[in-house]
Amino acid sequence: MCDEETAEQVKETEDSSEEDEDDDEEEEVEPSLKYERSIKADLRDRIFPHTKISMISVHEKFIVLGDINGQVFLLDHSGNIIRQVNAHKGPVTCISIDPTGEFIATSSRSDPNVVIKGLYKESSERDSSEMFKSPVYSVELGPDFAVNGNYVVGTDRVIFNEKGFFGIKRSIIHAGEGPIWTISWKNTFIAWANDMGVKIFDTNSRKLITKIARDPKSPSPADYHCHLCWYSGVTLLVGWANTIKICQIRPRTSSDSPDLPPFYVEVMNIIYLDHKVSGIGAQPDDKIISLGYRPPENNKPVRPCVRITNFNGIQLSLEELSINGFDQCGPNDYKMSVILNDHFVYICAPNDLVLAKPRDMDDRVDWLKDRLRFDEALEVVRVHQNQLRKHTFKSVGQKYLDHLRCIGQFEKCAELCSTILQGDADAWQQEVMAFNNCKKLTVLCPHIPTKNPILKSWAYELALSSFLTAHEFEQFNWYVRNWPPEIYGQPVVINYLKKMLSEMKLSAADNVSLLKCLGLLYEYQEDFVNSLYLYIKLSDPKAFELIGRYNLFASLEGDDKILRLLTLNEEKAIELYINNTEKIPVNMVVEDLKKRDQKIKASEVARRTKLLYRYLDSLFNLDPEIGLMYHEDMIDLYAEYDTTPDKSKLMRFLKESTSYPMYKAYEICEKRKLYEAQVYLLTQMGRPIQALSLLVDEIGDISAAIEFCKEQDDNELWENLLKKATESNKSSYITGLLQNIGTHINPKDLIERIPNGQKIDGLRDSLVKILCDYKLQIHLDEGCKRVFVNDTVSLSKKMRSLAMRGAHVNEESNCQICKNMVISERDYSDVTVFFCGHVFHNDPCLGRTGKNYCISCHK
Repeated sequence: MCDEETAEQVKETEDSSEEDEDDDEEEEVEPSLKYERSIKADLRDRIFPHTKISMISVHEKFIVLGDINGQVFLLDHSGNIIRQVNAHKGPVTCISIDPTGEFIATSSRSDPNVVIKGLYKESSERDSSEMFKSPVYSVELGPDFAVNGNYVVGTDRVIFNEKGFFGIKRSIIHAGEGPIWTISWKNTFIAWANDMGVKIFDTNSRKLITKIARDPKSPSPADYHCHLCWYSGVTLLVGWANTIKICQIRPRTSSDSPDLPPFYVEVMNIIYLDHKVSGIGAQPDDKIISLGYRPPENNKPVRPCVRITNFNGIQLSLEELSINGFDQCGPNDYKMSVILNDHFVYICAPNDLVLAKPRDMDDRVDWLKDRLRFDEALEVVRVHQNQLRKHTFKSVGQKYLDHLRCIGQFEKCAELCSTILQGDADAWQQEVMAFNNCKKLTVLCPHIPTKNPILKSWAYELALSSFLTAHEFEQFNWYVRNWPPEIYGQPVVINYLKKMLSEMKLSAADNVSLLKCLGLLYEYQEDFVNSLYLYIKLSDPKAFELIGRYNLFASLEGDDKILRLLTLNEEKAIELYINNTEKIPVNMVVEDLKKRDQKIKASEVARRTKLLYRYLDSLFNLDPEIGLMYHEDMIDLYAEYDTTPDKSKLMRFLKESTSYPMYKAYEICEKRKLYEAQVYLLTQMGRPIQALSLLVDEIGDISAAIEFCKEQDDNELWENLLKKATESNKSSYITGLLQNIGTHINPKDLIERIPNGQKIDGLRDSLVKILCDYKLQIHLDEGCKRVFVNDTVSLSKKMRSLAMRGAHVNEESNCQICKNMVISERDYSDVTVFFCGHVFHNDPCLGRTGKNYCISCHK
């Protein structure tokens, strides 16, 4: 995998070189850099006032700073602190970030520890602090650290750390030449520098490729540290003192000795500078950016500079930097880190941080567009849109979309449409047509907006039809259900769908899926009758919702719709039918379920009959008065399908309904030997003796027979029961009577009928119970007698008191017959006063009637 990546990178470099040569011929000038101080936010308020920066490393996502106190700061590119870690006891002298931006590793020359931190929740589980035997001068995470966890540590030796079965496996790949000041790892090549020079190691062959010796005439390595930077997977830039060496790694030919390493290094060029290298970085188009330190001139400090040269050593630009505190900085106090993708260069001093970046964004966009690097161009436009004069996000994006369609990257093109086209309806419609012309419209559909903006209806209709043409029926189904129906014309889609259903042979599953879509489209069009027809035909539960919502009860008639709904969901269907009998007449349901013809199998007839029973039973439970004309049929249905204990539903029906012929009900129950129902019916038909015979002879339940006699309170029934019990020679019958007859019959009559010598189980207990019941009856009689006597005496006294009470008659009292006053000065005849208060003259009024009671109250 690494070899493939290296090959791709080399090819990209060669392509870039060819393009650069063309650019040079056309006298295309690379944009110069511009600088801005990055002391903002937390960097300004929380770091520089309290500490000094000793190391920097940057990633396109964040910046990592180390200070002289061993603290590590993770910042965003705006200078805000994301995380702060106390990692070391002394100055942080090395920071390494893995290419994915998930892990960082730090070290300090003051302690023997390497601290590795995961920046995300998932990667933080791999946090570690590894201790070594001597101070750590440098550390470098492998290019695939996020995958394999490999990294290199430089102490007084080079230690290769890799994951093993039992943990971290450490291998010494170099030793004996003093401290390892810096390490850089690209693909399979590891380069490091010590006081003796630079060495390159191949991790695949585990062999040292080359040794690049330090120039013996160069200044002390302790004063001017070596700086390493990979331009590509096979090109290493070495900046040391006042020289930059461009080293190319090449594979050996097959004719070379097999004992030699598979690669060798060729120093392509040595660039001599007029300053000391304090940092080095790679730039596109074979360019090198270096941070230069210049010693004081005439005891006057000189500002550091940034120089850009090409691989041939030709200087392209040279600019001085305004760095805070530069007069107190040495060559090793400056640090530089480059974000190659963004062309940003971070230059750090103990008290300052400067960002260098391209100056002219329009030229940068053109340069990227010419090289078909549209992703970077769009990112530049997006980030710096306020600085652009010629380009807009839409214009660059539209070119990008055209390019992606031309090279066949339709998926990526569709994904970018939302970002680039945004709310431009016309642009969206043009893109719909472009994708349709390429027969790739289905790829764009997930990104087509349905609001803000809303396109013309033909665009959505074309998109939906593209799924049918491509036979992507599940996707068609999804979009019909999820796209707002008002944005496209349903008749157009319905006609296209019906044409496909009629002309193409589809699988059963696809046919069902498309018919459901058709039903939904009818519903959107408010053609609810056709929609309901399809839902019922497809056994779709949505049919119930549709019927209730749009009052489609009249549409259930015919085509076995009643039966289909019951088959779909019996409980919901029955509830729908019984709660809407005015809209779904009972006779319509019953006739549909009773429908018979030669094509219907016996099993289907049985199923329909059972559904009829459940419907009529539910109807009867809701209101016994509904469906009276079918009560006669319900007896047979209950007898056949009532599965409740003791046929409780049948018994309830027989007791509550009066709309069935009892003789027919008895015949059905007799045929099926439903004795409890027969007993009830015989009783209702005035044949209690036959009912009693069933209880005793067929059922054999003496307790039920006794209860039956108690309910009927008929001496003849008791006599029949006693006769059957004594003649049956079943002691259990006699025992049952002895224990339950109570006071309904004289126990003596039963005891006298028991044949002599017959063994009666529990006779003693039964007799004791009879005596106890008799004694209890006597006590009850005596108690009742006492209450009766007391009430009689009380009422007699009350009646006597009332009889002795006088009746008040005054001058205004009138005779009820002659209507004259009974008391007057002219007439003093006798009068009769009744308890009701009416008054009569004895003579001649009351005497003439010959009545001795109040004739007014007895009219």
